[in-house]
Amino acid sequence: MSKDTQCPYCGADVEINHDDGYGYEEDDLHQQECGECGKTFTYTTAIHFSYYAYKADCLNDGEHQYEKTKTYPPEYARLRCKECGHEKHLTANA
Repeated sequence: MSKDTQCPYCGADVEINHDDGYGYEEDDLHQQECGECGKTFTYTTAIHFSYYAYKADCLNDGEHQYEKTKTYPPEYARLRCKECGHEKHLTANA
């Protein structure tokens, strides 16, 4: 079982039940029963975003670093820049 939080009564690891989307609203107080001690507790939800930055020299006057996509069937392959994701059609000599 994955651990989302701990029961505030007995300390047991608790996986939050999100059936039917319940428990995702950030401004609401939600309720759940602990599977170990049987007591009902409340919880709030906080959603965190993480961002990872990468250099993209091609967006700053550099050259695109194109690679052929691994596509099936292969005749639908394109060229995609490793740095920015820009795509273009394959040329005859690719």
